[in-house]
Amino acid sequence: MKPIMFLSAAPESMHLPDEPELVILFYMRQIRKKRRKLKEFRFSRTHFILSILLITTCGIAAWVYHQVLYSEAADDWFETSAVDSVPVSLPEDDGPHQVAMESWHFNGHLKSESGNFYSFYHTVFVVNNLMSHTIKHVSLNDHQTGKHFTAQRKTVGNSFINTENRFEFFQDDWLMAGGNGEDRLKVSTEDFSFDLSAIGTRTPMFHGDNGIISLDIAGDSYYYTRARMAISGTIIIGETIEKVTGISWFDHQWGDFSVGILSKDWLALQLNDGSDVMIYQLRDKYNRSKRYAGSISQNGITETLLETDFTFVPGEKWTSSKSNITYPISWAIDIPKKNINITIQGISKNNEFDATLTSYNIYWKGPVKVQGSHTGLGFMELNYMDKKN
Repeated sequence: MKPIMFLSAAPESMHLPDEPELVILFYMRQIRKKRRKLKEFRFSRTHFILSILLITTCGIAAWVYHQVLYSEAADDWFETSAVDSVPVSLPEDDGPHQVAMESWHFNGHLKSESGNFYSFYHTVFVVNNLMSHTIKHVSLNDHQTGKHFTAQRKTVGNSFINTENRFEFFQDDWLMAGGNGEDRLKVSTEDFSFDLSAIGTRTPMFHGDNGIISLDIAGDSYYYTRARMAISGTIIIGETIEKVTGISWFDHQWGDFSVGILSKDWLALQLNDGSDVMIYQLRDKYNRSKRYAGSISQNGITETLLETDFTFVPGEKWTSSKSNITYPISWAIDIPKKNINITIQGISKNNEFDATLTSYNIYWKGPVKVQGSHTGLGFMELNYMDKKN
């Protein structure tokens, strides 16, 4: 009997038995071995394909879950981005937008009926990245005792309530809501609380080109301000309840710009002659200055301040014992064409906010006083990405 022809030939080095029956048996064993190997190969390839399908399915399911629970339908948004070069329109743009980053900021100086002074800020950030989330930072300064109270919260998703021409963020006993220059702020913590109402008294300031500013390599953003809002309400510190009135500054900024590429020094000033000034400088990761810019509003007219229009020089510095970050808490500002030559000084030094639990950064933000050719009050924010400053 001859060997079956379709079988693979045995290697030349292999010795085959002389009996035909044994040769057939040998080849049959070889066939069974090849079949087992082929099954193992098919088993491994099948598992690999199934693994890829499982990973893909899980990814799609996570995306659908996020879109259904945490994202708003496009029709529910006022859609725009800074690259559209569409001027800011109010009150429509008081509400939220479908962009990468958006924030609403209130800060202000308060005086109580008893003659005490306080200052506060309340900020909401909405970040739309792989996952959307809302961040809230709150601070209250007691100027009598020097105490600085802070609180922060972070929630997954866009926590605003869908409304037209306004914003409304409500979570438990915290509220930021308003539109068209009529706003309400409520915060309650173990250490302090406030319930404040703010009313716009002036024409909004549209920064840059019709409300669009350049953030250098980070991109462009929309940005407008209500610089002098009459504010009133109550604050509570411990067992002390104070009725207060004062003046507040409101900022709203949004756009498809990159968060974290640049840090900043930022000042918002309300001068005694009625001028409102906003100045900032951007810095890269090495804390090198990238851009100076700002705005000044006088008699309802806002002008852009270019780098050549003013100087912005740091003075006294304060180093935090907690973070070891050094902050310039005083600045000399000269705006020759407006005959403004002033010094900005932090009212209290320890206004550092440790936001590593929510926005993963540490910054200084607090009240300032103005002296020199003009007097006044304001707020300053200093944000450094490292400790070498």
